[in-house]
Amino acid sequence: MMRPLGAIAGAVLVCFLVVLGFFWVKDGSLEKAGAAVDHGIAQVDKSTKPLQHEMKNVGEATKESVKRATDGDNHT
Repeated sequence: MMRPLGAIAGAVLVCFLVVLGFFWVKDGSLEKAGAAVDHGIAQVDKSTKPLQHEMKNVGEATKESVKRATDGDNHT
């Protein structure tokens, strides 16, 4: 189970370092590269806000459905 998680974490780290390295070469300093990456991550967060709200609504609806189906009885 830990191998797939380690592989995913490693892939994410490598991708992050590649993106940071790209911006470092493009902007000429790590400070500017970090700021560019931060700005990009903030833009992704803003663009996914509607999806985040919908997923929260789906989660709440699922909890309500389970509660109604079990009549509040957790032993069902």
